[in-house]
Amino acid sequence: MTRTIYVATDGSDRDGNGTVKEPFGSLDRAVQEIRNLTAAGLLKPVTVYIRGGCYERSEPLSLDERDSGTPECPVTYRAYPGEEVVITGGKAVTGWERMEDGIWRASYDLGYVPSTLYADGRRVLQARLPSVGYYETDTPITPLHDHSLGITFKEGEAPEIPAGDCRLSVFVWPGEGEWNWFSETKTAVHYNSANRYLSFGSPASWPIGEGSRFYIQGSLAFLRAPGQFCIDETQRYVYYWPADSGADPNEQTIIAPAIRRILQIQGSSPELPVSGITFSDLTFSGTDFFPEYRMMENNVERNEHREGLIYMRNAANIRIERCRLLQSGSCGIYLDRDAAGIRMDGNIIASFGHIGISLSGYAPGEGAFSGPAAADRNGHHAITNNYIEHGGELVGHGCGILLYQSGHNLIAHNRISHMPRYGISMKGLRYGEMPAELYGLTVTWDNHWDFLHTRENLIAGNDISSVMEDSQDGGMIEAWGVGRGNIITNNDLHDSGIHFSFGFGIYLDDAADDFTVCNNVIRGLYSTGQGKLWMLIFSKGIGNRIFNNLLVDNPMAISGIGSQEMAGEQNKDIEIASNIVYNSGNLYYFVNYADERFASADRNLYWRNGEPCRIAGELPLAPKGPDELGRNVYEWSQWRTLREGSYDAASLCCDPLFVDRAAGDFRLQAESPAYSVGWQDIALGEFGPRQSYPV
Repeated sequence: MTRTIYVATDGSDRDGNGTVKEPFGSLDRAVQEIRNLTAAGLLKPVTVYIRGGCYERSEPLSLDERDSGTPECPVTYRAYPGEEVVITGGKAVTGWERMEDGIWRASYDLGYVPSTLYADGRRVLQARLPSVGYYETDTPITPLHDHSLGITFKEGEAPEIPAGDCRLSVFVWPGEGEWNWFSETKTAVHYNSANRYLSFGSPASWPIGEGSRFYIQGSLAFLRAPGQFCIDETQRYVYYWPADSGADPNEQTIIAPAIRRILQIQGSSPELPVSGITFSDLTFSGTDFFPEYRMMENNVERNEHREGLIYMRNAANIRIERCRLLQSGSCGIYLDRDAAGIRMDGNIIASFGHIGISLSGYAPGEGAFSGPAAADRNGHHAITNNYIEHGGELVGHGCGILLYQSGHNLIAHNRISHMPRYGISMKGLRYGEMPAELYGLTVTWDNHWDFLHTRENLIAGNDISSVMEDSQDGGMIEAWGVGRGNIITNNDLHDSGIHFSFGFGIYLDDAADDFTVCNNVIRGLYSTGQGKLWMLIFSKGIGNRIFNNLLVDNPMAISGIGSQEMAGEQNKDIEIASNIVYNSGNLYYFVNYADERFASADRNLYWRNGEPCRIAGELPLAPKGPDELGRNVYEWSQWRTLREGSYDAASLCCDPLFVDRAAGDFRLQAESPAYSVGWQDIALGEFGPRQSYPV
């Protein structure tokens, strides 16, 4: 038998008893009832049925160890069958009156000023200039203007900024112009129109060089395009231009978010975690962003930005199933430092400001731990069958899933799309940036992997598309400075572009060592504008194994597989075998070369519409001409002379014979020559979410 508790919008905390006929009126009252039960000792499972309706929160619903279930008596919060439950972190704005030029106005006296609004589930951005796209910074015209304390408009682009605007901010990509790696939102405090210089209230994390992209936001004078809003605090009005022409805001649900997390699951300490709780079939939506956002420091998210619709710390064995996590100012789910065995299955996570799901463990050296093993506190999670889409709407380096210092995770059968940077990102700290000592131990080359906990993750069966939409030097699946034993297998990476600068498909960046990359399909990647699709699989690092991948119909790619040693991090002992590279650029690209770069490379199949197979970059051979990156092109016959003819001796240059390439059927015909070089068929129809995944 299960103990049941009922909550309804028309229930009563004072007069209700939590039954179906006399439900409680709030989630907080249900939590208190469970807390009373757990204090006495749970004797049976408990299910809280939440009746349909909208539950507004002015502060997070907070659970701690007193609210835990047990393996025998778990606690479940779920929507009543057939009813839709929305738990929102904001309040509705009503009473709109039409102004002019498509703009509407409503009285605004909620006592807080949000950084974003939501209209019928769609994000409404602050009024900004330019209305779409970016300005690019000029060089300051006076040495007194610090490169990190403000931005300089180019001559002729500086807008009129009304005196007295007190909530201006700047969205900017700091760096040397091309460094579009991380974005920040900076509060603006002063504008010098004569010098076209807009000053920040605090320095950007990096200097801002000429050509850095930015836009300004927050003034009513900037409200010149649909899908934007501005709040006039002095007059207490909110102005809104609906995205859809002809829309009447009085017939929309306009939400002004008030809080940055809706559900907080946090034990009192790592020794007293919250556990044994499931959340099913619920919608969490509508949280706010930050007035100012600073990028991570050495990939470590700053404490003030660790937020999500659902936030967990000191938590274990929590399940989030078939929920809808929508319209977040920051992340969908944030697992902070101490978290183990969290299961996230079958959810829709969409329209979030930063990251869909962020797994963030302890940074190397962080915490009062006896050593690196004791600090390995975030991992053994399962992220399966989720739809994660339209992320990074307020943070330019947002991604679908981030693993920072988190290991032994299953990331499987998710569909990820529409991200400004990565689909899936794995981060840590490369050896060259580690301090000499961590946790009182001397850091050496031999022990440095002990401090890197993003290890032994399985990234499998995911469907990823339309990422890298607004950044550079990234990939659809990416890793930098992580631990060992990670596997990227059976993923479908497709239909994604590089729109400026450069990017990759699978990107094993600096110090990404000991990866297995196999059985992946990379198809339909492309470049637009000034963008360049470099390598479909780019392997820095040591000892990576790349085999049985299908790289097909990426004609704008410079090469199928590439490598580079940089930043003092070794790049060697790569093993490559049994890949099909079809109409996807050159076979290999070497940004630089060393004899130990490839441990082996053989039994691959290459075809480029009958053109000869070529290698590009820098090799110790006589070049046959320039390549499009300013290096060289070499014939395949030359390449096969290196290392005493051991490279690609058994590889083939011929058509792999797909069943129906024009129709997107990349199965191989029975007589395909790829089988003779060891090709193993990939289960092409099994990418992305499926009804049930064995966890």
